[in-house]
Amino acid sequence: MQLGVDRRVLKLEEELTRVRREFEAALDAVPADRLHRAPAGQWTPAQIIWHVAKVERGIARLFERLDAAIPPMSTVPPGPSLDKVLTLLDHHNYKDRTRKLVAPDPISPPAEIDLVAERARWIDGRVQLFDAMRASGPRLSLMRHDHPFFGPYDGWQWSLMVARHEERHLLQLHEVVASTV
Repeated sequence: MQLGVDRRVLKLEEELTRVRREFEAALDAVPADRLHRAPAGQWTPAQIIWHVAKVERGIARLFERLDAAIPPMSTVPPGPSLDKVLTLLDHHNYKDRTRKLVAPDPISPPAEIDLVAERARWIDGRVQLFDAMRASGPRLSLMRHDHPFFGPYDGWQWSLMVARHEERHLLQLHEVVASTV
C-alpha cells in the first residue's frame, strides 16, 4: 500500500487499470483498416476512444471542482467499505448492451478523429483522474453530482463508473469490430 493513499482509492485504481489493460489490448488487436469504420448509426473504434477519454477527463475535472468547494472543516462520512467499493454500481448493470444509452451532445464524438491524439488524451485523462481521486481521498464521500441516466452519484461511484463505463464501451468495441468484417 502507498502511504497516505486511501486503500479504497487504491482498490479503485487497480480496477480501473485492469479494465484499461483489457481495453487497450482489444484496441491494439483491431485491424488498422477498421479503426475508423462502423455500421451506420454506430461509433467507430476511434470515436469510442474519443468518448471514453472525454468522459474520464470530465470526471477528473469534476472531482477537482467538487473537492475545492468542500469547506475545510467538513465532517466526512465513512463512505463505502473496502470490500464493497467495487460493487457500488452493480445494480445498474453497465454491461447490459441491450439497453441503449444515448450520449449527451457534449460527449458525443465528432465524425473525424485523430486516434493517436485521442489515445494520448485517454492516457493523460487516467493520470488526471488518479491524481484527483488521491487528492480527494475520503472526501469522495462528500462529492455529489447527477449521472445523466442513473441519478445522484458520490465520488466513489463516479470513480467506479469510469471502469464500468469503459467495460460497456469495450463490449461496444467488440460489437463494432465484429460487424465490420
